[in-house]
Amino acid sequence: MTNWHEDIFLQTRIEAYDVTAGDLLVFFCVQTRAVKQTLFFCCLALRAYLLRRGLSGKKVLTHMENSKIKISKHLYQIKDAKQKDPLVILKNLDKSYGKNQLFEDVDFRVYAGDRIAIVGPNGTGKSTLLKMLIGIEELDSGSREVSRNATIGFLPQETHWDTLSKTIIEEIYSANREAFDMIEKKKAYDLKEKEGSMSATDIEQYFELLEIMKAKDVYRYQGLIEKLLVDFGFSPESWSRTIESLSGGERTKLALAKVLLFRPNVIVLDEPTNHLDLDTVEWLEKFLATLNGAIVCVAHDRYFLDKVCNKTYELKPDGLDKYYCNYSQYVIEKAARLEAAQRAYDLQQKFLKEQQEYINRFRYQATKAAGVQSRIKELEKIEKLEDPHETEKTVNIKFPQPSRLCAKVLALSSVVVGNADSQLFSIPERLDVYWGDKIGIIGPNGSGKSTLIKSIRSGEFLKGKVTINDKIKIGYYSQGHEDLDPSKAVIDEAVSKTDEVNEENIRRVLGALRFSGEEVYKKVSALSGGERARLVLAELIMQKVNLLLLDEPTNHLDLVSKEVVTNVFKEYRGTIILVSHDRYILNNVCTAIWSVADGKMTASVGNYDDYRYHIAKK
Repeated sequence: MTNWHEDIFLQTRIEAYDVTAGDLLVFFCVQTRAVKQTLFFCCLALRAYLLRRGLSGKKVLTHMENSKIKISKHLYQIKDAKQKDPLVILKNLDKSYGKNQLFEDVDFRVYAGDRIAIVGPNGTGKSTLLKMLIGIEELDSGSREVSRNATIGFLPQETHWDTLSKTIIEEIYSANREAFDMIEKKKAYDLKEKEGSMSATDIEQYFELLEIMKAKDVYRYQGLIEKLLVDFGFSPESWSRTIESLSGGERTKLALAKVLLFRPNVIVLDEPTNHLDLDTVEWLEKFLATLNGAIVCVAHDRYFLDKVCNKTYELKPDGLDKYYCNYSQYVIEKAARLEAAQRAYDLQQKFLKEQQEYINRFRYQATKAAGVQSRIKELEKIEKLEDPHETEKTVNIKFPQPSRLCAKVLALSSVVVGNADSQLFSIPERLDVYWGDKIGIIGPNGSGKSTLIKSIRSGEFLKGKVTINDKIKIGYYSQGHEDLDPSKAVIDEAVSKTDEVNEENIRRVLGALRFSGEEVYKKVSALSGGERARLVLAELIMQKVNLLLLDEPTNHLDLVSKEVVTNVFKEYRGTIILVSHDRYILNNVCTAIWSVADGKMTASVGNYDDYRYHIAKK
């Protein structure tokens, strides 16, 4: 048998998964504890025997090299998934910032397995509510109760990185810095052992380190990290890449992997699809569908919400309206509720009018005095209903419909898209765009979609040319809203981008996009992303164009505004070329898809679902 030192050394190597597939297969296939221990020490003895003779267990156990060690299928299954008691309880929450009250009287509970979408217009406090849920935002009033069995993981809207220079492996280990430091120390000792330069002191310290690592379950943690990274698309060869080199989608995957390290049974997601390309969004949907824990999510992608969530809670100033269905069904059910509320409001208004007319008619007749007083008291007791359409403030816009002026709008001839530093992709064949075409451009982040839109507008390509009909007037929507002047007020910015001289007409368009009263005097620099998006749309409406070049036009808009804008573009009778990661607009507006991938662009007829169907058939 081996000596005591070899036992400890080899036991550590096995538990750290630093042995052959054969070693692990023998060890983990045995379920009876006594037999497991016996075989374990037999493996140790065999391994020690081979090591003392300078042989490698890898050479001896070659026939097992291709055995796949399958991590438990429950790796991503959440603990306490069937717990019946609520994991988190929020009661009577109020939140204000200065004089601006976001919401009041918010109540809800999160149970194991819940899939809750929090929806509502921008500015209602959805992200604030999520922060209150996880305990990083102060409550003005109300209470927050968290079960002792709850473990909450949070993926924020904008992930904060301490530094962008860390590698992937360094960043994910930063979730448990102590474990990372111990693993790095062990690697250093392993190198010394391989070189044969370990001193007696090194050996003593090494054994102490191994005991601590075993006690703190560092080996299981290391195995989980490596499995997570591979499952999330980070091959071992990529672990040395820095965060700075990662795309938005890769950064979101890495941040989510860090969240899952702690095996949370409540996962809170704030705009998880922001900055993701379509492939990554669809990957995220499928991944979240495999989790059996609770999810509370804010997102502006209705397809994502439909696939991930089965409850929809609408946040309003006076609390939460709860719908026990996905987002698409919520839209239908909400419309039905609004219709019922409108009927109730109309009936009450009719009743109030009739009673008031009676009071006015007989107020001064002595014979009717008792009846009048009775009705006055009755009216005072009635709780007045609000007009439901008054409380539902939505974007209400309509583009001027251009007259058809030509058949062919533009032609791209053998163009190469790129910038001064590099070529991004090419369009080898001639590509024509006709009046009324509505084209969606898709592809990975950084592939050159926005560059194509800008090049069509400027007419500048690395190679080839674009020919645009003289009768075409272009309207451009930039993703970053760079054309807005931050020093101007909203009304002045709108005036500067249109030939419209009637200020009343300008105010009418701005009002339709929810800029009313004093809001038209707000500085552009003080606007939120959603407000800037609405201002650019207002300017496009007033420019009276017939070719819209749109770069992510629904970014920053809430779900209701997205649907309104999508319907406007759908009814528009001019030509549209748009870049988008929003499948709703790609399906409901587009009649053709241009797909950028692997350095080239291909065109296909139909909407996004048609495109996916053709790709699946290939």
